[in-house]
Amino acid sequence: MYKLHKCYRLLTYWLLAPLIAWPMIGLALISHRLKNEITQAALVISRVPFHVGERARYLFYRRLLISVGTDVTFRYGAFFQYRKARVGNRVLIGYFNTIGEVDIGDHVLIGGNVNLLSGMEQHGFHDPDRLIWDTPGKGRRVIKIGSDVWIGSNSVIGDDVGNRCVIATGSVVVKPIPDHSLAGGVPAKFIKHI
Repeated sequence: MYKLHKCYRLLTYWLLAPLIAWPMIGLALISHRLKNEITQAALVISRVPFHVGERARYLFYRRLLISVGTDVTFRYGAFFQYRKARVGNRVLIGYFNTIGEVDIGDHVLIGGNVNLLSGMEQHGFHDPDRLIWDTPGKGRRVIKIGSDVWIGSNSVIGDDVGNRCVIATGSVVVKPIPDHSLAGGVPAKFIKHI
């Protein structure tokens, strides 16, 4: 049994994952240069299953993002849209997450189907004489997620989350959440100190 496990690990981590990751890294670099995003290649690599997929995503993002710490898991279906992101140590990014420009601290758990936006002002709608499509917003910004944070599944994070926070399942964060907070709701509101 030990030999089988060792052979599987060798095959997965040192052969298959790099074979999958490196061509996608090349495509992502081309996409970044042409369109300033890595979404298409990230979507493809997000659909590689099993441990080989998790390892391939780790190699992919370790090369492309500003920084990726150790003991980081990118589950199936999760993808980053842009290279301007940081991920700390011991982070679990759940299934089917869409992640924009973020700075994620250490010891963070992110549930499934979470959308981490690149700020709340990417698109404009304040000029009634222009189509929303044609109205620019202030642009993207890096959202900061502190350390020791748990973000529940199906949440939307559009603003900063402090250290040692819990964001309840299905919450929509549109204003900063202070340190040591349990927050939840639509829009998310402070519930209590933790």
